[in-house]
Amino acid sequence: MPLLPVTHFTWQLLRAVKRSKKPLPGRTLRLTPTRSTKDGTFLTDLVEQGLLSRVTGTADEPFEATYTLTEQGEYAAEYGECEMPVKAKAIEPPASKKQLPAKKGKSVARRSR
Repeated sequence: MPLLPVTHFTWQLLRAVKRSKKPLPGRTLRLTPTRSTKDGTFLTDLVEQGLLSRVTGTADEPFEATYTLTEQGEYAAEYGECEMPVKAKAIEPPASKKQLPAKKGKSVARRSR
């Protein structure tokens, strides 16, 4: 797996967890009140990526759960990068290379001058 940089927001969140001596609740980890952080899915995504681990609570109530760093999360908090799987994309041929149906029509005779 390649090393990829983490976003600035993720890095800030991981640094906040690293500085804490005890597991932090999800409500505390909502550092910026934006649309992307209002439902708590960012915490669930970080757990699925392997950067955070849930100490208490469930994914149903992400703001009530408490979180700590994993080994991969500590590395990302320190260096700003971590190993992430690369998503494979299905490659389609460009539209210009596809076979187009032949046009049926009358041929035009050229006149010579």
